Parts: sequence; structure tokens; C-alpha cells
Amino acid sequence: MTTEALHQLLKEVWGYSSFRPGQEEIVTHCALGKDGIALLPTGGGKSLCYQVPGLAREACTLVISPLISLMEDQVADLQARGIPALSLAGDIDAKAWDQVMDRAIAGDYAFLYLSPERALSSRFMARLPYLPLGLLAVDEAHCISQWGHDFRPSYTSLGRLRAKLRHIPCLAVTASATPEVLADVQTLLDLSEAPVFRQSFARPNIQIRVHVTSQREHTLLQWLRPNDGKQIVYTRSRSQTVQWAKRLKEQGIAAGAYHAGMSADERSAQQTAWMGEGLSTMVATNAFGMGIDQAHVRQVFHLDIPDSPESYYQEIGRAGRDGAPAEAHFLLDSRVQSTFEKRLREESLSWEDLSRVYNRLGSLGQIAVGDGLDVQQTMDLDELAQRLDKPRRWIALALETMEREGLFRLHDGWNAQAKIQLLMHGEALVRAAESLPGHAHVAYAVARMDPGSRAEFSPFSPKALAQRVDCSIPALYASLHALDRAGILRWEHPEGKTLITWLHAREAEGHLPISRKKMHALRTAKGHRAQAMLDLLHGDGCRMQRLLSYFGERQTSPCGQCDRCTQSQTRGPLALQAHIFALLETEPATAQSLKASLPDSPRDIEAALREGIHRNLWERTPIGTYQLL
Repeated sequence: MTTEALHQLLKEVWGYSSFRPGQEEIVTHCALGKDGIALLPTGGGKSLCYQVPGLAREACTLVISPLISLMEDQVADLQARGIPALSLAGDIDAKAWDQVMDRAIAGDYAFLYLSPERALSSRFMARLPYLPLGLLAVDEAHCISQWGHDFRPSYTSLGRLRAKLRHIPCLAVTASATPEVLADVQTLLDLSEAPVFRQSFARPNIQIRVHVTSQREHTLLQWLRPNDGKQIVYTRSRSQTVQWAKRLKEQGIAAGAYHAGMSADERSAQQTAWMGEGLSTMVATNAFGMGIDQAHVRQVFHLDIPDSPESYYQEIGRAGRDGAPAEAHFLLDSRVQSTFEKRLREESLSWEDLSRVYNRLGSLGQIAVGDGLDVQQTMDLDELAQRLDKPRRWIALALETMEREGLFRLHDGWNAQAKIQLLMHGEALVRAAESLPGHAHVAYAVARMDPGSRAEFSPFSPKALAQRVDCSIPALYASLHALDRAGILRWEHPEGKTLITWLHAREAEGHLPISRKKMHALRTAKGHRAQAMLDLLHGDGCRMQRLLSYFGERQTSPCGQCDRCTQSQTRGPLALQAHIFALLETEPATAQSLKASLPDSPRDIEAALREGIHRNLWERTPIGTYQLL
């Protein structure tokens, strides 16, 4: 197909008069039936890079994607444009599966979306040779690499799929790939000879600012503009999403909460409200990420430190997708950094750590050395954590790591936790609890738990709650059942047993079917990503330039607009004092809030404040604020 024909297709189907920078070359290349790798920034239009040539090749395009929501959104968009597309995600019975595959083999679909797990299933692989395919697209291809921030174990096996489809072109696309990740993609998908189409990851319309502040709520409210487009506030804690959303609502801001612990219906409702007119601001964990396509996000805030620059780049990349100016604010204090460093220590797993968990599992399952292949074992995750004297999260990470390395298969719901929601508070709670005197102490203990439990289901530890009220687990469950029946709270408790399947015979103590060298390398790589994130926050020089350097863009110039760049554009002390004077004309302010508001260095601001007192421009009050004389 000619370039002119591709442009015509773009206009007729998608309504665009031209391709975005970098798109045309990729589309033309793939339309000619050639392999390629596309590294495009967030918001760079990755999906069109395989959708246009896929449609042009007049055959079915097989798209591998890691997220059901992402697949469903793209399928809905294609269908709305009159293009037959289908996502084989979620549950589907055998009869429906056969009907769908029969239609796909008959050529009824232009696009077929699958998760890597479903694409590699024996059921699909048996039908694969009969599908009239014209293009294989691997979306979010960074998931294939163990050195990446968002590694998916199933992606590493896509080489088997690729080997069976050597007769059709393959396009791997991603918005976050370091040189190491790119090398993995090239090797595992056999794309070493394919050209790499690389667009700069620079986002010149996004201004990055880091605010060092002990008053995060004040600083957030100071910079938040809920009447200007949409905002996203990122935090790592599920409960914190609820708490911060509540605080913003109390300030008259239409804010919602979003995290992976919410039901699918709840998440969908919140996302729909935010995409429309219902909510201006979403407070979310990183679950609110891939697949979120809102053009008018003007601000992204971070209240916690992401694990890696890749995660940070993807999250700030939610902003300014329309090309208009946008801001990325980081609210940093000593607590945030210490929490980040503590999390790194707690989640840092060595080979010896995995060996301890592995041997304890074997002992609990009474599995002898040399036995265990295909054996299913049940265990209590909380009990395992107690026996090893480790946090539940640490145990979960160890199990996830061993599953990734092929030692076990963790069955659905393996990490489910007990959840609770308080339905009453204040006087209503007291009155209701008085009618159940034997259980009132439990109701009051729940009320003193995380405030998020009042707004929605929140995970909790039955063991910790039982210790708090000084009773046994069975007695606690009896009280919770009574309070539930009375309408004071709701709670859910999973079976408590995690089901795993051993994929290797148990090895002797001191042995583990995982390479020590590999575990050390993975641990080191995680540490490097964390340090790069800290360097981005604390290092000298342009923040965008430092971020791009992490992704291998070495020949970049300063962005000229991040807080580091604007600080370097020094101004004289009189100009700075004039700016401070203008701010104080509005209202008194602390030195900390002034530092958060001004692009100048903290040292220059402190000097200007002292000089302003000597010049009788303002005074420092007993409560620590500065006000005009």
C-alpha cells in the first residue's frame, strides 16, 4: 500500500489529516510486511502504529496486550469505527470459544486481542495455524524483560508464539524501555535484525517540579487547579487514596479514589465519572495507569516515590496528552523518603530469602526431597508469615518471585485478604454497639482503625485486630458476624488458604532451582532503578534531561522549564524580594510555603527573607509566618 493510501485510510477511518511524528515511518514499514520495534513516548499514538498497517494488510492482526481494560477500550474504539475487532479476555465457555475461533478462522475479524497467557494456551495454539493473520503486534513490550519495571512472566514465553508466526511481520511497541530492556525485547522476540524506530521520550509540554515541604496538604491545595482540566494525585497506599480524596472533598474539590482493591464495578464507575464531568481529580494508586487515555489532564501529583523512573515517566505521561502545557508536581518530605527506603529494604529479596521460604513450604506440605512435582499444596499465608517472622507482603513477594521463576503456580485469589467496612460512626455507632455489649469493644476497635474502612472495604489483619481487643481469632469472628448482622459493619474473609502447585520436585536444603547469580543481578537492577529515582529527585541539573538519560537519550539539552532549570536562571535579590512581596500581599506565608511557590533556591529565598526584614518590607510573626508591615 502506498503512503498516499495509508494517509487516506488514516483520514477515512480515524479522522486524522496527518500522522504524529514518527508514526508514518513505522506504519509504512509494517504495511510492507517488515518487522520492527517502536519506542514512542506516552501519548505518542502507539496503537495506531499497528492498527493502520494491520487494516492495510487486509488480514487479521493479532494483538498481545497485558491489560484487559486496555484491550477492551481499543476493541470498543475499533468497533465504533466500523472495524470488526474482538477481545478474548475474561471468562468464556468452551462452546463460545469454538464459535469465536471459527469466525476468526473464517476471516470475520480484522483485529484479535489476547492476553499472553491466553495466546500461549494449548487451546489457542492448536488453532493458530489456521488463522488468516497478517501482523503480530506485542503491546507494552517492556513487560517481556525481567530488567523492566513492569515484568510479566508470561511475556517471556512469547518467543514460542513468535516462532510459529515467522511468516508474518511482528511489531513490538512500548513507551518505556531502557537499553537493557530493549536488548531483551530484541532477543526474546527474535527482532535483533529489525529496525528500532525511536522517538524522543521528551515531553516538552510537561513542567516537572519537586516541592520539599512538611505541609503536603497545604502545598497540594496551593498548586491544585481543579477547574483547569483534570488532575491525578498518585499515592502508593490504597487507604491513602480514600483519605486524600476525603480531604479534597472537604475543600470543595470533586475528588474520587481508585485502587486495585475496589471491585471492577467501583473502579469503572470512578473512572467514568472522572472521564466525564463528575470528578475533576482522581486520587489513585498506580493501578490507575496503563489504558487511561484522557487528553485534558493538566496536572499530575505524586505523594509517594515510585519504584523506578519508568513508573514515574508513565504516570506523569498521563498529563498533557493533548500537547497543551501540563505540570508534574512531586510533594517530598522526610517521611516520604524514609518510607521509600524502608520499602526497598523490606522488598529486597536475596537467594537465601527465597531458599528459606521454599524450604518452609516443603516442610509445611510434608513434601520429601525429590517429590512434589505437580503436587497441589494449601497453606495459610498469614501463618507462613508468622512462622518466618516476616511481613505478609514480604512472603507474597517471595512467592511471586518463585512463580515467575517457574517453581510454583499460584492459583487465583491466592493473595486475598480479609476486608472490612464500617457502616456507622459517631453517636449512631455508640447506640448500635450498646445493644451488643459483648461485641461493642470490637466495633470501637474497628472505628479506630484506618479511616478508609468507613468509606469502602479495606483490607485488615484478623490476627492484629484480635490482639488489639485481646481475644482469640474464633471469638473475634463471632463478634464480627454479630456486628455484621446488626448492620454496624460489613466484612469478608477469604478461605484463608493459598493453593499452589509445585512445578519442580523439591530440592534438598541449600539448593534451589534458581540461579544465585540471576537473583543477585535482579536485586542489583532493582536497587539501580530506585537510586535513579532518588537521583531524579535530589540530583543537580535538569530533571527532564536526567530522566531522558535514564532511557538512553544521551544528547539532550536542558528542558528550560523544570524547577531546576528555572532555578538556574538566577535573578537578583531585589527581583526575588519583589516577588515575595507580591505573594505576601495576598496573605501571610511561611518560609516553607514560599519555597514551594518560588523557583529560586531555598538558600536564596532565606537570604531574601532576612534582607526584607532589615529593609522593613515584612516581619516574621511569633507563629513563624511572614507578613507585610
